Amino acid sequence: MKLQVNRIEMFELIQRSWGAFFHKYEMALNELQSDFQIIDLEWKTKFGYSPIEHMKARVKNPLSLLKKIEKKNIPFNQAAVCEQIRDIAGMRIVTTFIDDVYMLKQHIENREDMRVVQVKDYIENPKASGYKSLHLVVETQVILSEEVLWVPAEIQLRTSSMDFWASTEHKLNYKYQGGAVPQEAKDQLVELSKASFSWDQQMSELRNQLLK
Repeated sequence: MKLQVNRIEMFELIQRSWGAFFHKYEMALNELQSDFQIIDLEWKTKFGYSPIEHMKARVKNPLSLLKKIEKKNIPFNQAAVCEQIRDIAGMRIVTTFIDDVYMLKQHIENREDMRVVQVKDYIENPKASGYKSLHLVVETQVILSEEVLWVPAEIQLRTSSMDFWASTEHKLNYKYQGGAVPQEAKDQLVELSKASFSWDQQMSELRNQLLK
């Protein structure tokens, strides 16, 4: 049932009554982190090398979730939010090389405990800002004592240089929150994105030479 309440009441209701709603996303992230920690260890043991540099996971906090509900004009009920917001659980995996990004994508697609629902390739098709990353919306399997859940989550795959660039852009947007980022800074970010991607490509060529 859609609740006709103001923003403060909605926020308080999420904090007070949506605990169980968030728990399934926390369980999904626990599963994802465990899965990739095992893969990281296996590849290091088997090949002496793992493509995973580091990982970071988070569940959207109530305020971030409320902002997205308002932005997308979603009915204020848990079923609608779960169906229409697929990144409540989010995980970022940072690699050294571009090839590693796509190797991890293939690994995810081949797993039986994950279903790939959507792929957004901002490496092949960068955003106008220069942002590059590979986004996968997946459903991950969570086995409970009496049922099996498939919980949506977003996995972002990117190289270290892409991650550094994205962090810089985020800080710049935060600085100018409520105002426009100067065009000069936007243009500089785009040029830096191109330069870092060229570096990524050269590093990938060197990686392939070494592996051969």
